[in-house]
Amino acid sequence: MTKTVAGQNARHAEVAIVGAGPSGCYTAIALRRLMPDAAITVFDRRMTPFGLLRYGVAADHQGMKNVARQFDRVFASPGVRFVGNTGIGRDLSLTDLHAAFDAVVVATGLPNDRPIGIAVHPDARVLGAGELLRFINADPDSVLRGADADSCRPLGESVVVVGAGNVAMDVARLLSKTAEDLVGSDVDDEARAALEAENVRCIDIVARGPRDRVRWDAAMLRELCELPGVGVSIDGEQVAGDGEPRVAVNVHFAVDTRAVDHRDGRAVLTGIHSASNTEVEFVADTVITAIGFVAESDAPVDPAIGTQIFRVGGAESGVLANLAENRAAAKKAAAQVADALSVRCISKPGLAGVEHLLPARVVDFADWRIIDDAEVARARPGRCRTKFNSRKEMIDVVRSSDGVLV
Repeated sequence: MTKTVAGQNARHAEVAIVGAGPSGCYTAIALRRLMPDAAITVFDRRMTPFGLLRYGVAADHQGMKNVARQFDRVFASPGVRFVGNTGIGRDLSLTDLHAAFDAVVVATGLPNDRPIGIAVHPDARVLGAGELLRFINADPDSVLRGADADSCRPLGESVVVVGAGNVAMDVARLLSKTAEDLVGSDVDDEARAALEAENVRCIDIVARGPRDRVRWDAAMLRELCELPGVGVSIDGEQVAGDGEPRVAVNVHFAVDTRAVDHRDGRAVLTGIHSASNTEVEFVADTVITAIGFVAESDAPVDPAIGTQIFRVGGAESGVLANLAENRAAAKKAAAQVADALSVRCISKPGLAGVEHLLPARVVDFADWRIIDDAEVARARPGRCRTKFNSRKEMIDVVRSSDGVLV
């Protein structure tokens, strides 16, 4: 039986937000302030809210993840509902939302790793940084958690990271840390064990641009350099670490990558050093791309339906922004929604209009709190929580709390 989540007064503005990540949550907060009587329904295909904050932000950056407390408060407020485990394009369409809501805000972010854009040998192991980070963040939907056992095999002793932004720094830092270095985090220890992350001994970071145009924050490099047992060099100059490091991180700027080949069971990244116009190559067990993210294709929308659609965050800009930028963009989007709904007749049924299309088991905010509490309660030693890394585990813990036999 479908879980009842409807029941809002159709006379009030009915707004759907697709995506419960930072952009979607900040938009809900801003709409509550501008339109306190509005009924706001936030859909997400995942079992849990918070999107990038939960599954993308590095597991050892808990200060940033604490923003979720602010998002918890908006879902606990009257007139805001979370409808999880409900995919737009899978369970219902944007056209369905258009028919039921006065406004639809698309806040789906940039969920896919940007393709590397060069020739890649089919036998060379190339992973996207987003998928890697989601895997070690316990994302049940990570492709590395799929049925293909080869997808989550060990990374090997040497890794090449392509890119010079904060995501590249996250990858290098997390692969350089030991289990003890991750005390206080919510890292998925099972995922790290599957990747044999502690066996990584050499990380080459390859950046297309010059050193003076680096895109990572200085604090990110400093955090990497302060790790015990880690040596860091930039274009051959040692900047951190003494003696023989446990992990050597080597940064190479101004390299125009050309191809990823395969030789003797290893990946070979080839390129041209822009300054010297010489060929270079990096041999590694795994190549990890950290060159940005792209959106999924939008589902088709019936042009005859007049409900207004708004976009926010990465779905609007095509750029992965920080939390402050997400918040500013969300305020702008919420103001646009409020202005638009102030001049048009409001008559849509809202969540009640799509309830019959929802999956058999949606996850609401009360369910999320059960999952949240259970993850904290089952935390392994040295971890702030141990996340459930499968949808079944989450459903089982919710059913157990309801007195349902699992």
